[in-house]
Amino acid sequence: MDGNGNLQGSVADAAGPEDEVAAVEVRRGLIAMVRGGDVDLEQSASLATTARGGAQLNQSASVALISGGDTSLHLSAAVAAPSLGDLHLDKSACAAVVAPAVRVERSAVGVALARRVEVGEGGRVLLRPLAAAALGIGLGIGFGLALTAGAGWFGLRAWRSRFGADGDE
Repeated sequence: MDGNGNLQGSVADAAGPEDEVAAVEVRRGLIAMVRGGDVDLEQSASLATTARGGAQLNQSASVALISGGDTSLHLSAAVAAPSLGDLHLDKSACAAVVAPAVRVERSAVGVALARRVEVGEGGRVLLRPLAAAALGIGLGIGFGLALTAGAGWFGLRAWRSRFGADGDE
């Protein structure tokens, strides 16, 4: 930590007894991983953020945001945000969200997998659960057909190279 209270390093860890994990609070930091009970990031960036309890990001970014409780993003961004609690986005963006309930206000979400997805004023969700499932099924069928066709083509080439073009040998 420098003289201004900024945290710069690789891991911010709240190590404690197994039953009780301390809360982690990072202000103006650039770190690789944040791990703790309740996590609060403000004006910070991390590659991975894991919280046993809730997580709150204010003007921050995290590639992976994994939370065991309610999660809130305000003026923040995350690539993937799986959460065991409800997720609330306000003026934020997230590529993939997995939670029991998702509330999107003045934010953008790519894929939202939740039992309840609420889109408020100015919110955008590209793929909701049914559309995401349809896309996954379609891609699975397409890749399966491509693999089958590729295997058939390579099998035919192997057959011809072994037995000749006519198959008389």
